[in-house]
Amino acid sequence: MKKLFKTTSLTIALASATGMATAADTIGFVDPTYVLQNHPVLLDATVKFNKFIKESQSKFAEDDKKLAEENKELTAERDKINADAQKLQNEQKAVEESIKKKVAALEKEAPRLRSKDIQTRQNAIQKEADAFQKKVEAIQKREAEFAKKAEAFQKRADEFQKKIEQANKENGGINPQEAQKQAIDEVNATIKDIAKSKGYTLVLQPQIALYAEDESKDITEAVLEAIVKKHPNIKIEKPAETKTEATKQEEVKK
Repeated sequence: MKKLFKTTSLTIALASATGMATAADTIGFVDPTYVLQNHPVLLDATVKFNKFIKESQSKFAEDDKKLAEENKELTAERDKINADAQKLQNEQKAVEESIKKKVAALEKEAPRLRSKDIQTRQNAIQKEADAFQKKVEAIQKREAEFAKKAEAFQKRADEFQKKIEQANKENGGINPQEAQKQAIDEVNATIKDIAKSKGYTLVLQPQIALYAEDESKDITEAVLEAIVKKHPNIKIEKPAETKTEATKQEEVKK
């Protein structure tokens, strides 16, 4: 299964280089990616989405399979009709040429023929034309019947899609884009609030700092804790990964 939520760059103005700091700045640190990955709204949305997918696989599998098989059959039928229609177009040229020659020959020979013979040959020409016309009508009938089948299939496919959407709504109305926007906005606002409350005038990402003597300046956990408190109804069993592990791994790499 593809990841439901992609990590999106936070819009908060975090300094990207230590050269931006001045002697007058009071510097704090925060790992916004870690906070976003452990945001309760995103974690809860992911759990609900995974649950929905799992339930859907069993709930809608049979209908999905039937629609897929019917779509395959309709595609094959459409291709056969198109192929037969193309053959009929090619045959039409031959029939028209044949009738044209027979009509010309009859007109030329008519003065020397008896009325009965003329009528016989006219009937033969008409019979040839009628036979081809029946083929045309037959292919037109097949096309009309197929159009009805395709319309009915599309209606069932639309109804099936609505069933899935309704089930998704009943499951909590997961909307990845809205959930992620909410999480990003909250992370941005909370970082600003925490930084301001601690008197920081500049906030950097931990990966930028080569050395920090005072680890208390890292407000990552404080930011996450503040966000979690905003969502008391969302119970999160375990963070995606601990801040210490994530940050230390980055520091070791550097």
